[in-house]
Amino acid sequence: MDIGIIESYSNGFLEIVPESDYWQIVAIHINGHVYCPTPRLYHSEKVALAKAAQIYDWLADREGEISDGACNCSELKLILWKQMKVS
Repeated sequence: MDIGIIESYSNGFLEIVPESDYWQIVAIHINGHVYCPTPRLYHSEKVALAKAAQIYDWLADREGEISDGACNCSELKLILWKQMKVS
């Protein structure tokens, strides 16, 4: 049985999981915040991690502009949900 992958990236990490013969990005963790993208399947682990890194970079450039809740990322054609921090 394959388990998910958590990979360090910049100041956070990327989280992907296998879904049958595909991979899905579960979460992008950046500066203590968790962002969950629109569910989408990728053909390989490498492609999923590359897309997750692209999402991370997009978030890093706009993090101060994103409030709790959902935001539309038209450049990457997905929606991101920001999870509230737990105290």
